[in-house]
Amino acid sequence: MRLLQLDSNEELFSVLSRYPEWLKMVIETIDKPPLDGDYYPHIIEVFDQHGLLAGKVYDKFAYECTRTVEEVSEFTAWFIDGELMVFYVGSEVLINRLKLLTSVLGGLL
Repeated sequence: MRLLQLDSNEELFSVLSRYPEWLKMVIETIDKPPLDGDYYPHIIEVFDQHGLLAGKVYDKFAYECTRTVEEVSEFTAWFIDGELMVFYVGSEVLINRLKLLTSVLGGLL
C-alpha cells in the first residue's frame, strides 16, 4: 500500500489534512488498478480544492473555469468517467491509474 508515501511526505499530508473529503477519495483509490490501455473515456474532468478546473465530454464539448491569481491550486485531481485517475500535489504524483501517462513520462512518475 502506498499510504506510507502519504504519511512520509510532509507536503502531501499537510495539503490533504486540510481537505478530508479528498483524503478519503485518495485512500479509497490509491491501490486501484490502472485503466486498460484501450479504454476510451467519455468524460474527463479536472478539479482542485476550489472545484472544477476543466472538462471534456466525448470529443465534442469542452469547458473550463476561470480563476483569480489568488486561487492557487494546492492539488490537481483528474477524474475519468467519475473515477479518480490521477492525483498530484506540486510535482508529487500520488495516484496515476493511466498507463499512457506512465509510458509517456517513463521514470518521471
